[in-house]
Amino acid sequence: MKKTFAGTVASMLLAGMIAVTGCGGPEQKAEVKPTGELTVYTSVYNGMIREMAKPVVAQQLKDVKVNWQTAGSESVKQKIIDDLKQDKSDADVVMISDPDFYLRMKKDGKLLNYKSPQAAELAVTVDADGAFTPIRFSAMVIAVNRDKIQDIPKTWKDLLDPKYKGKIAMPDPKVAATALATVAVLTDKYGWDYWQKLAANGVMVSPTTEMRDKFARGEYPITITMEEDVLRQKMALNVNAEIVYPEEGSVLVPGYIGILKSAKNPEGAKKLVDWWLSAEGQSAMSLAFMHPVKFGIKEPAGSRTLFELQIHSLSVNWNKLMAEEKQIKEKFAEIMK
Repeated sequence: MKKTFAGTVASMLLAGMIAVTGCGGPEQKAEVKPTGELTVYTSVYNGMIREMAKPVVAQQLKDVKVNWQTAGSESVKQKIIDDLKQDKSDADVVMISDPDFYLRMKKDGKLLNYKSPQAAELAVTVDADGAFTPIRFSAMVIAVNRDKIQDIPKTWKDLLDPKYKGKIAMPDPKVAATALATVAVLTDKYGWDYWQKLAANGVMVSPTTEMRDKFARGEYPITITMEEDVLRQKMALNVNAEIVYPEEGSVLVPGYIGILKSAKNPEGAKKLVDWWLSAEGQSAMSLAFMHPVKFGIKEPAGSRTLFELQIHSLSVNWNKLMAEEKQIKEKFAEIMK
């Protein structure tokens, strides 16, 4: 069912692309088209890239072979950092949900400034120099399998209630940037005591894919997870899931796109940035249950709007997270061991 849904979405996006690119008058100037190869490192889940983005981009950038490399945000980030240290990075473009990474990369002069014409139509703030640009938002929420849990938590602190002992799972912040942001923001709000109490209440730190599967089966009836994962499970797997937007606020994490200054194909990379910010690229985000950032694009089915999330979210201090990332990961691992 999932593949059929994604295939239908890809067809819709292709039709929309043709409708948009097929218009235009004779006054338009001829444009030099990029060629060659282009490598993208991204944390956007593989199914969305393979079945939705890839076929449409292949039509949009006909003369560019785009190589998609997908992994968790932390894995992508570490790969790029390690490669740049050895001056051998294959990546042209990076797309992950880790604002502190982009801040560090910009500070170190590793990103190519590019202000896409499409960025003028975004509903969110962009980097003044164009070093990186938002293309999506994800929200960290609480997911509840209603086949297993009837009395649902309403706040982040409710997860400390003994009645939920041994029933909660979350991703590893050493692997998932959204989990890292959640640890950082709840630590700022409640202190490390919160995580010590959650550990005592039997929280399980799990690989993301395993956590999703066990949530669907009811083995992990409560998870700290991304809103988009719950929405996808409800549609594709008919999981009896409920999204809890905690009363204190969800944790809203932007996903950015940036071009490495060492990119071998900067012109192709710019065209890819343009595509993700276009109506087609933003529609792909929405249809994959992530929040688009462009005016006029429908929100994901079944979700709160980005505006609602923005006015009721816990603020992440990204500069502080950039400075304290290593210590946060180490302290969390120490508590959970």
